[in-house]
Amino acid sequence: MACSPRVTLGVTTFNTERYLAGAFDEVLAQDFQDFEVVVCDNQSTDATWEICETYASKDSRFRVYRNEENVGLSRNFARVVALARGEYFRSTAHDDRIAPTLLSRCVAALDADPRAVLAYPQGVVIDEHGQAMFACANEPEVRGSSAASRVVRSMETLTYCNSMFGLIRTDVLRRTRLLSPLCAGDHPLLVELAARGEFHLIPEPLFFRRSEPGGCQPGFGGAGMQERHAWLEPQLAASSRKPRAGAKPRNEMPRVAIDTVRALMHNELPLGTRLAATAAFGLAFSLRMGRIRVGAWRANLAHRRGAGS
Repeated sequence: MACSPRVTLGVTTFNTERYLAGAFDEVLAQDFQDFEVVVCDNQSTDATWEICETYASKDSRFRVYRNEENVGLSRNFARVVALARGEYFRSTAHDDRIAPTLLSRCVAALDADPRAVLAYPQGVVIDEHGQAMFACANEPEVRGSSAASRVVRSMETLTYCNSMFGLIRTDVLRRTRLLSPLCAGDHPLLVELAARGEFHLIPEPLFFRRSEPGGCQPGFGGAGMQERHAWLEPQLAASSRKPRAGAKPRNEMPRVAIDTVRALMHNELPLGTRLAATAAFGLAFSLRMGRIRVGAWRANLAHRRGAGS
């Protein structure tokens, strides 16, 4: 095996003992073995760190690090990316499951097309016991010769954000702003990646993302959003103004849009490309928010009618 592996599997951990060993076992079961696993732990208080050390002691491909304090998800992710040695990078969640052929299929897709910056398979949502709940419908390929057209198409990946768990060219990823410190901090990153190249969809269900009771499933509203933010970015949450009792969760989408515009405007791409991509995002984002509002209005109206019958 070469000194520099072809793939880095980056894992950010914080109190993730329940499913972590299973996630590591499925990584080891891949039919593509030229990889490393880089784990950065955010000062877990459960058995997470002990699990990481156990796997590192048994397999030299595991490189495990522990932050001196909980720096939050976005900064921890940035550290994992900085430590990566692989040509391709995959963000690997502690609680999701992957088929044995996920890496080989995604590596083959990126190897075959230099225009592609990301390759990801079809996703399936599973419950806490690993049983399939539903397939993630209408996940798109992001193709197109222009950054603007790809940015528009990439908005369709944001319902589930499963593309975030595909393989990404590491050199391209490092040119982005990485994750924003938001609950939807992967949205700006995916749009920014689309401005740089294509996303290839592997037409096989090889990725299984877990949804637990009371969780914040992407695309399904803001249940527990404030609590989730406090778990993901504790330093930022502690410094933020506390919401009034009974107040609705803060809508983070305006901040997400602002971060996306900044990512699209401040990069190495030609000015004309940046302007066109930003304008395309602004229009697509407005239409997306409009559809969400109309859908919420219709759902609320149907609920009222049902309650009144």
